[in-house]
Amino acid sequence: MPLRLSLPPAGRRSFLYSRTPAIERSSVCFFCSLSPSAASRRPRRKPQNPRRFASTVPTTAINRVAPDPRKELEDVLLELQKHAANYINLSRLQLALNGLRQKPGDESIRVAVLGLTNGSESSTIAKQVLKLLLADPLKAEEEWEREVDGHDITQPMIVRVGADIPQELGSLSLATKGSLLREINISSATLNGHNLELLLMETNPFVSAQQVGALEGFEDAVLVPAVEIPTSNTGRHTPITTPVHKALLIADGILGAASIVSMPTLESRNVVTAAVNLPEYKPAETSPLLPFTSIDVGTASIGLGLVRKDLKNAIEFEHLWFQSSIPKLVEWLKADIMASHEGVTKQPVRELITSLLRNTYGAIESEKARRLGSSLPSATAPTPLGTLQSSLDDWAESAHTELQEQLDLAFSSRRWRKLGWWKLFWRVDDVGMLTNDIISQKFLPASERSAVFLAGRMKEAGVALGPFPDPSSADENGVKSGDSDAKQSPPDAAPWPVNIPATRRYLQTETIPALQALAQKLMVQTLGTSGLTSALGVLVYFSTLTTTLYEAGAVAALGIVWSMRRMQKQWETARQFWEGEVREEGRKAVRGVEGVIGDALKPSRGPREKVESQEELDRAKELVERAQEILGRLK
Repeated sequence: MPLRLSLPPAGRRSFLYSRTPAIERSSVCFFCSLSPSAASRRPRRKPQNPRRFASTVPTTAINRVAPDPRKELEDVLLELQKHAANYINLSRLQLALNGLRQKPGDESIRVAVLGLTNGSESSTIAKQVLKLLLADPLKAEEEWEREVDGHDITQPMIVRVGADIPQELGSLSLATKGSLLREINISSATLNGHNLELLLMETNPFVSAQQVGALEGFEDAVLVPAVEIPTSNTGRHTPITTPVHKALLIADGILGAASIVSMPTLESRNVVTAAVNLPEYKPAETSPLLPFTSIDVGTASIGLGLVRKDLKNAIEFEHLWFQSSIPKLVEWLKADIMASHEGVTKQPVRELITSLLRNTYGAIESEKARRLGSSLPSATAPTPLGTLQSSLDDWAESAHTELQEQLDLAFSSRRWRKLGWWKLFWRVDDVGMLTNDIISQKFLPASERSAVFLAGRMKEAGVALGPFPDPSSADENGVKSGDSDAKQSPPDAAPWPVNIPATRRYLQTETIPALQALAQKLMVQTLGTSGLTSALGVLVYFSTLTTTLYEAGAVAALGIVWSMRRMQKQWETARQFWEGEVREEGRKAVRGVEGVIGDALKPSRGPREKVESQEELDRAKELVERAQEILGRLK
């Protein structure tokens, strides 16, 4: 019986058929599908867990994020604030940090409009210039213009340019909620959205260019003006430094031009510029370059009024506007403050940081040079500290001896005996003159000269001493120390101890007038008492018949003797007290000089402290150089 292959049922598939669905779709026979070439063409199945076969190589080097120069610069400036606080302007540093923390290209810019007070119309001119810079000629006079006209410029005013919206985080505005400082908002079609803020205030003329360190002082005075913020309704003010990015100085007339010309000039006029109102001056194109811009505020105001009155006067307005040179100031104000969407730092912020780092570097170099100069003499000085200490001991001994001997001679001299109590009747007006002569000639004159000589030897040896306030210059100011509102200039400084001249001046200005007043008072009391008792004796003699002349004379003599005795007792006591006070004040002065010089001769800083101080300077210098390098990479 022949073999037969049984066929599978119609509803089931064989094992080979179920394993080759792709082969059926590609019309490949069973034997061809088992060949190596066909197996290589067979599509491979995707692994279900692709991370299982992923490489274990770290990808940090591939996806590394480039450092942000803006953040790096902010960190370096914070380090400078910590390590170089004595050499950097902290107010300008805070302004720079505030700018770096804002969005690049959208930083807030603060501009100061300063009216010089040396001219009679300077404050009015400053307000008019501010109006002309921000006024819109296509609109009628706005409310803020009338507010500026009526504002007292002795009080600072904050002008914010932009839409009237709440202040955003990071704004530079000085006027906070609840503050008494005047603030107005201005909407300008050309300046809105650029985060511009103006500070309007008056200021005194600045230092002359011939003074030492005038450039640094001028830059700090102009770019860091002090604003007096009212702290309460009682009239008290607190001075606060307000750093700005740019400053515009406004003066009026010839006096204002002279003040501007005498000021030192900065390298870039983009930061600080000046304008002088000279209506009659028409500079020629070939005239030499002036350190200020000559403007005509009256002509610009007339042109602005014409175009606001009728737009047909636009041609005449343009002529008068450019004739007044106000467009030059408008161009200066708009320069480099426009917001940028490309993430580029505004130029005023960059110039602020550049100037800050330059001044800090100069201050650090000056301090290093000063310390080097003070350390060189100490290494080559011919006078050691032991010799100076011995000289100080000899000086103290001779000073005490001189004080005792000279005052003994003075108080036993004929001049002092002229002030006896019974001689006051004709020498009461000579008390001040005679006692002043005694103090001037006998109160430690040789010891004072020796102290000056000893201070010179200490300076030669490199020992730091002083400076001390000169008492003579302090009294020449003529301002009472208790008057807190009076403005007095600081006294001159002396490089030697001033205990002896200060004590001498105290005795001459405090004790001698009191002694003179007591002498006059005793004289008036004695004469008054003697006169009254004499009148009483005469009255008794003539009023009664039984009183003899001897009895009336006894009454008068009793009053005269009693008043004389009281005068003698009080005056001699005052003389003895004054003698003791002079001697005691002299001993205090000698001990004071000895203590000051002795403290200076003690080793104030050891080698380790000097090394640490030098390391701090080197650290601060490295931070400045690093900040300058990062600033060069900042967009």
